[in-house]
Amino acid sequence: MLLCVALCARPVVSQGTQQCPASNTITPCSCTVKKNGLDILCEFTEQQHIQKAMNTLRSKPMIIFYLKLRHNNLAKLPSYIFLGLDIRHLTVHNSSLAVIEDSSLSSIGNKLTQLDVSQNSLATIPTSSFTHLNHLLILNMNHNKVTAVHNRAFIGLDTLEILTLYENRISVVDAEAFKGLEKKLKRLNIGGNELTAVPQKALALLENLKKLEMQENRITSISEGDFAVKIRTIFYVTNVTQSRSYLKEFEYVTAVHNRAFIGLDTLEILTLYENRISVVDAEAFKGLEKKLKRLNIGGNELTAVPQKALALLENLKKLEMQENRITSISEGDFAGLRNLDSLGLAHNQLREVPAQVFSHLTFLNSLELEGNQIQRIDEKAFAGLEENLQYLRLGDNRLHDIPSEALRPLHRLRHLDLRSNNITYISEDAFTGYGDSITFLNLQKNMIHQLPTMGFDNLNSLETLNLQNNKLQHIPEEIMEPILDTLRVVDIMDNPLICDCELAWYEAWLSGLRDRDDEMMQKKRTVCTMVNEHREYSVAKMPLEKMSCKRKPPYGRPSGATKTKPIIATNALLIIAARWL
Repeated sequence: MLLCVALCARPVVSQGTQQCPASNTITPCSCTVKKNGLDILCEFTEQQHIQKAMNTLRSKPMIIFYLKLRHNNLAKLPSYIFLGLDIRHLTVHNSSLAVIEDSSLSSIGNKLTQLDVSQNSLATIPTSSFTHLNHLLILNMNHNKVTAVHNRAFIGLDTLEILTLYENRISVVDAEAFKGLEKKLKRLNIGGNELTAVPQKALALLENLKKLEMQENRITSISEGDFAVKIRTIFYVTNVTQSRSYLKEFEYVTAVHNRAFIGLDTLEILTLYENRISVVDAEAFKGLEKKLKRLNIGGNELTAVPQKALALLENLKKLEMQENRITSISEGDFAGLRNLDSLGLAHNQLREVPAQVFSHLTFLNSLELEGNQIQRIDEKAFAGLEENLQYLRLGDNRLHDIPSEALRPLHRLRHLDLRSNNITYISEDAFTGYGDSITFLNLQKNMIHQLPTMGFDNLNSLETLNLQNNKLQHIPEEIMEPILDTLRVVDIMDNPLICDCELAWYEAWLSGLRDRDDEMMQKKRTVCTMVNEHREYSVAKMPLEKMSCKRKPPYGRPSGATKTKPIIATNALLIIAARWL
């Protein structure tokens, strides 16, 4: 006891007095001075060397803001190893740690705020070792071998705000497992374990929990009462892993039953991505009406929009239903979602977009429909979206033309993506009525042979035009002239373009462009083919005089136009076809 008093009653250390000890006195550990104290790193060494370094460090009063013990042979953390040290953040990572003795952390409990013992061999929660850590805010026990969380496992950690137990072997969570954490715990991760049911009684204690992660368990259903706790965010996903064989170890949620989330009246984000959900009961989201802002039920096995369940969510801002098996959508499917800002229906099996289907979504800003099988879009498909829709993604579908009649009312549309369709023709009035606000137009990977003479006349704000991988041989200046003053990016790579005087505008446009990336242009040459010579030329350096072409003066941006930085890596350049030098 006298020894502890002598070593623990240390004088207050001012920030300006921090100084590392001589390197040879703490080797193989290293020390650097940080703003808030010392940063000590001990790697690839043994317990006796760590103990020696600790003895040196305690000889002078100093704040050790970070003590990192990584990749060591440290099967046991012995008692009083940190006695007399002022440690704020302690990491014992990937060091084969299996035992934390009862008194190993007691001497630093009044200052330690973060403890990381991840990727070790701990088989149980070392409750008696943690009980004195009465200032701890964050505890990371990821990637250990814990099989159960018993009653009062974290007693004494009444200041803890973040607890992560990801990827252990936990199959049991006792009813009072989180006793003592009621007031402060805000984030809990028990994903990557072997739970077969939601530990409802244990979670019910956590009255201030804001974020709960239970991904990669073996839970197959969720029912009323499972979440009798106020949570702001819940991640209940199954796919956060890169190994497909690893995925097979886990089962999936197949249904969301009535009142499954009752009690979660403060929940703001719910993620159920990539399970096997085919059933969502009518009152599945009962209790989430007031606060839920984001819902992700993508990557499941839904064949229809769960209209009755969604209709409850009057304050939902973002709904993601991508990667399901939805074959059709109908008027009324989204009734009740009057505040929705973003809707994702990408990569389903939709064949058409019928009239009035989005009419209830008057505040919708972004709509994703790419990766379906859409062949038909009704003229009134986007009715109701006129005032707010700015981003529309229709790529990777089966459209044969630009759905201009459906698009005309969308006078605030800025981003239109029609890539990878079967479009062969662009009409003269394709963008009339809505083109004035478009800044981004993507038509790549279609089958367009010819551009209409006045087709781009209404695109007065266009900055990015992508015509890559079509069938274009000619791009006359008269077609491009209305948009050259605003364009920053033109991509017509992978077209069978012919070198002729019609391309002379490009050199002039490029010369007047201030954001040109010359380094990128040196790495890539944009080329076209001179038919009579059977030869490729850089479009920027076509022999215009030899071709009897008149050289154009540089194009300039109007004085009132706003100049912004480029938005893609190639900055502002015309890509005709790329050949690496």
